[in-house]
Amino acid sequence: MGDAHNDRICRFISAMGFALALFSLLLCLPAFAATADIGGLTVSLPDPASGWKKAGKGDLFMLQKDFLETADDKRGSALIQISKPISAARSSLPAGVKTFVASLPEMAKEDILIKHYGVTVNGHDIRVEERCCVQQQEVSIKQIVVGIAGDKRQAYLQLVLLNLSGDRGKSAEADFEALVRSVKLDPSDKDFDLVPASGDGGLDGVFTYLDTGVRPNVFGGVDLYSDSEINMFDPKGLFSTELPEGGRDIAQSCKDNPTDCGLYRLTGGGFFSSAGSIEMRSVTSAYGTIEIETKTFSKKGQDLVIDDEDYRAVPPFADGATLDGKWVYTFASSGMTATSSGSVAASRELTLHKDGTFERTGWSGASMTNEIAGSQTGITTSGNRPGSSGRYELSGYRLDLTDASGKTETMSIFEPDKNSDGLLVINGKNYLKDDGD
Repeated sequence: MGDAHNDRICRFISAMGFALALFSLLLCLPAFAATADIGGLTVSLPDPASGWKKAGKGDLFMLQKDFLETADDKRGSALIQISKPISAARSSLPAGVKTFVASLPEMAKEDILIKHYGVTVNGHDIRVEERCCVQQQEVSIKQIVVGIAGDKRQAYLQLVLLNLSGDRGKSAEADFEALVRSVKLDPSDKDFDLVPASGDGGLDGVFTYLDTGVRPNVFGGVDLYSDSEINMFDPKGLFSTELPEGGRDIAQSCKDNPTDCGLYRLTGGGFFSSAGSIEMRSVTSAYGTIEIETKTFSKKGQDLVIDDEDYRAVPPFADGATLDGKWVYTFASSGMTATSSGSVAASRELTLHKDGTFERTGWSGASMTNEIAGSQTGITTSGNRPGSSGRYELSGYRLDLTDASGKTETMSIFEPDKNSDGLLVINGKNYLKDDGD
């Protein structure tokens, strides 16, 4: 990139005001190491091969990544700022986040779009606040601010996205999320990982309850839902709200999908009584925020009662077990506003035979209309899912489907209804048995 071109970019950015002028500091900077010590704060930085560059003197460490203009997107940039730790009491974290947000004055006027509050794996308080979108000189700006506080020190991090949305914005946010998870505020801090502590654990198995209700949909209407929610407990102290896929155990699954997981311990019991509560420390965001909830707990035979919800113990399938029948998953959603309406529907059929063979079929369709100034436009589309067949294997909570070409797809599976195969939950979706009625 030539000096004259850089000068033009710098003048253009500087003209946008203080919020964008700092980008002029970050052009054509060298790559950086994978780990940085910022005034005693340790972070793992994004891979320099991914396009991030660094700069920064004084109190802020800064990284920038540029995105070229494409046929669909304007030229954009992402900026990460990391402050050196400051001495402050833990209770001042909310005020500190507010001050850091105000480093972009226009953003401070915006409402919080998404927020995550909790603690880190190292016991520090953490706050994440996302605001969007301010327009300056035809540039869209999105801000995510993170504050982390221990008893004596705090650190602040910020991601600013300029003209970035869709996959480009998500990739920058994923790098920032990983960086935040890596933060070590104190020398004794450990890497982000869900490691049970002494006193954690005490349960073993998969338990499910039926959650029903209504919720709004994207078309402006509401949908009825009926979901078989689960908790899978590891005796050492891990839990997951999803069954591991691909044959992995719960520890492997939680490393790849931490927001499905958490840690638990049973509390409140005595020498002659069982535990009366369960403390669940759930990972609630990709930034590593952990929320702690204490819920009432009791055992009812092999089943559990958690927070007044009845969780039924779900036995695993025996190795080599077979089923016989056709199971169908259906989904439909519709709604309308003053100027538009829409609907979407889908169906999946899975037939399993006693001899270990299967067939799969399915279809989906959607319809949308929109009226503007008396003119109405609409679209309707539908299609069939290519059918497949082959052999299947059941083992534990795992279903392997191997088609005629030899390709195997691994799915999670369990039977939520005791002593009945009328409902199978496959990869989190409810498949009802079709009895031909």
